[in-house]
Amino acid sequence: MKILMISPQPFFTERGTPINIRVMCQVLGNAGHQIDLLVFPTGTDVVLPNVNVIRVPNVLNVKRIPIGPSIIKLVLDCVLLMYAAFFCLTRRYDVLHGIEEGGWIAVFLGRIIRVPSIYDMDSCVTDQLQYSQFLKSSAILKMVGKLEKTILQNASLIITVCKALTKTAHSMTATPVVQIEDIALQNVTPAKKEHVKKLIRKFSFDEKKYVVYTGNLELYQGIDMLLDSWTILKQQHDIHKIAMLIIVGGGERSIQKYSETAHDKKIADSVRWVGSRPYQEMALWMEMADILVSPRQEGENTPLKIYSYMASSRPIVATNIKSHTQVLDDSVAFLAAPDPVSFGGAIVQSLTDTMLSKKKSHNAMLLSNRKYSYAVFRKKLLSAYDAVVTTSF
Repeated sequence: MKILMISPQPFFTERGTPINIRVMCQVLGNAGHQIDLLVFPTGTDVVLPNVNVIRVPNVLNVKRIPIGPSIIKLVLDCVLLMYAAFFCLTRRYDVLHGIEEGGWIAVFLGRIIRVPSIYDMDSCVTDQLQYSQFLKSSAILKMVGKLEKTILQNASLIITVCKALTKTAHSMTATPVVQIEDIALQNVTPAKKEHVKKLIRKFSFDEKKYVVYTGNLELYQGIDMLLDSWTILKQQHDIHKIAMLIIVGGGERSIQKYSETAHDKKIADSVRWVGSRPYQEMALWMEMADILVSPRQEGENTPLKIYSYMASSRPIVATNIKSHTQVLDDSVAFLAAPDPVSFGGAIVQSLTDTMLSKKKSHNAMLLSNRKYSYAVFRKKLLSAYDAVVTTSF
């Protein structure tokens, strides 16, 4: 098939959605499908089989596109729409596949040119606008919600990444929904102990236990709460004597902000900020970790890192919000309420109860192999495409 995939993200960057898009393109390209991948202007060049990456012009001359709703993204979405419309008029496609708000474009153009469309629902647009407070008018949010419902009703197929989004989609439309969860990072260099030791020397880490967080430093990720937890653990358990908190990810501005917070809380000596690292390096950081943490405080879609955490055979400490609990339970992770005391208690338990940590991490790895493997992802995605091409108008 000839596919136009509309992805309103910088590609390629080490973010959850672009990583998932890369895996999708690998699966579809390896299966022989031809893909025009239409993306935002920034990102690193990658070569994928049967994939033609097309960047829209950088009309705003931006070097970085922020996560979440913004004026920058709104302008680039308009450019994306114009380019997608041009390609639909000048090239013949069998399927239009749009991710997030790109799904709106795919469905809109699909109805016009009478081609099946896939709405890849990585998040609920209305909820994203509400969480970010990008739109504060309830009337406008209500209008966006109605428009989102109309788009979902006119899609040929909806792909979701978690149970919460599947439930949301079903509540809005009778359009077929296929749930395809994200999976652990692919093409990651296997971690070897000598490579891990080299990384420890490179960053001059003390010989302690390592509590590792990976991901961006946006507000919803709960970094403030994590630092509050670490402060309590230092005061009540002298955590700084036995462990180090390592934060992998984030831009310079966010790191500067949180570094100052750590300094004010007098925990800076036991917290290390390493910034964004290549995704091929993630296996090393997870192999280094004694504990992997996800202090996320809001949202419903499961973060990509959780699937990598599960595959790593390392104990997981996570907040017991829907974003985590639709994948994790007490048999595979230490779950805690999203407050500093509870989360800190879960970290202490994971570090001190060795037998329980081993049991949970082993169960998580087995679950990952059974439900969230590359083979499972491939089968679901190709089956979804087989189904959508039978759609008639």
